[in-house]
Amino acid sequence: MVLHAQAGPVSCPQCGAPAPFRGTTVSLVCEYCSSTIVRTGFDIQLVGQVSAIVDSGSPILLGGRGRYRGVPFEIAGRLQVAYARGTWSEWYVEFADRGLGWLVDAQGQYSMLRAKDPRVAAGRVPPFAHVTLGTVLTIDGVPAVVVDKRAAAYQGAEGTLPFAAQPGIQFFGVDLRGYQGEFVSLDYGSGGDHNHPAAYMGEAVDLADLHLHPLRTFTGWPPPRSAAPSRAARTQR
Repeated sequence: MVLHAQAGPVSCPQCGAPAPFRGTTVSLVCEYCSSTIVRTGFDIQLVGQVSAIVDSGSPILLGGRGRYRGVPFEIAGRLQVAYARGTWSEWYVEFADRGLGWLVDAQGQYSMLRAKDPRVAAGRVPPFAHVTLGTVLTIDGVPAVVVDKRAAAYQGAEGTLPFAAQPGIQFFGVDLRGYQGEFVSLDYGSGGDHNHPAAYMGEAVDLADLHLHPLRTFTGWPPPRSAAPSRAARTQR
């Protein structure tokens, strides 16, 4: 279903509830009926319903706010992703400096990655199929080792996202680690037969160092505390 949206507030084509697109948001999951709505210019398209998010016990909440390397951010959306080894969540982050990124949440381990200029990877890395584990690639001047490559499926979502997240779509990605602890991710999108993936760079983080609030609480579980100052925390001092 494709509708031509008029200027002003947007409503869900399925149930009529408010669909609060903002900024560069491309897709949104209706919080009332779980329909995925995609915005292209003035057109609003209903592309299906997402599966319910599987509760992973994450303390992160949609709408949470924090600070990374001195820049305030807000959690705007969430993707739950599945591949052969299991599932994890990626929280879409909008920064106050108009940048975007992802807070990766995998079994209690977290990393923050910010989008880089597309030119740092375009034409400088091989297509997905030609990437080999253990290979060293240089991204934006940072040498990093390929530690994982995968085809994963978008399993569920909530909130807003910066791309057209159609239910069940498969996408291709490569993870790398730098020699100084850098995390690098190459996102090839839904087709890996090209050499211009989106590049993201960051590091492992502790939730306490991100000053993220509010956080979901669990009876008997203490709030997260940093075991040692991370590079992100040291940068903010």
